Amino acid sequence: MPLRLRMDLGQFFQYYKVLNARSLAERIGMNPSLLSQYIQGQKQPSAKQTQRILEGIRQIGKELASLDFEI
Repeated sequence: MPLRLRMDLGQFFQYYKVLNARSLAERIGMNPSLLSQYIQGQKQPSAKQTQRILEGIRQIGKELASLDFEI
């Protein structure tokens, strides 16, 4: 059975400091202040909002994985 780790938004952005929450929010069409409140635990995102954030993060991951630099 594969190991699965779970983390909340605050833990995610603390660990992956290279990702900018404001930029992610703008990219997915979310108010940056709202995403910040989710990250800080001041508000809980709905299932729909959680999926929206996760899809944005996964899209960035796909884009990064497909990069190739010419040397």
